[in-house]
Amino acid sequence: MTLLTRIAPPVVRPSYRAARLLERNWLVYKSIKWAIFAGFFEPVFYLLSLGIGLGSLIGDVPGPDGRLVSYAAFVAPAMLAASAMNGAIYESTFNIFFKLKYGNTYKAILATPLGPGDVATGEIVWSLIRGALYSTGFLVVMTAMGLMESWWGLLALPATVLVGFAFGAVGMAATTFMRSWQDFD
Repeated sequence: MTLLTRIAPPVVRPSYRAARLLERNWLVYKSIKWAIFAGFFEPVFYLLSLGIGLGSLIGDVPGPDGRLVSYAAFVAPAMLAASAMNGAIYESTFNIFFKLKYGNTYKAILATPLGPGDVATGEIVWSLIRGALYSTGFLVVMTAMGLMESWWGLLALPATVLVGFAFGAVGMAATTFMRSWQDFD
């Protein structure tokens, strides 16, 4: 054994065990479809109330290039980002807290070959997927309502995936420090 083999780290192979946690979450949410749809409708209702309702009082606003756009088209990208944020943060805070403290889900999962890193990776990716689902649905609604002024707006979808990843990771990290439901306040 040479000095190099003693100090060089072994080759780390990627673990695909986190995919089993994704499969578990998918099966759970497949049986309660209303949970996925409930988070999708929240930004749509905000868009209808703020964009259409309040927009009828405000009128058109100048866009970044100086031309006038409707208030609904002005606030729709912000609602798109909010749908990604809310989808990821709700999944990575409330649901993870329940699984951690009351459901004992993670105790059962850690009794399998999955480790804590696999659980964290799986849950963060699941919150990212949920945020991406909400964003995709909201983008379809934006397009159907004629609020996407340019096809360049489709590039917002990868950005919302990154937003979902950021908020999902931070939400999960913050949830591990919470002791009770009152800590969410």
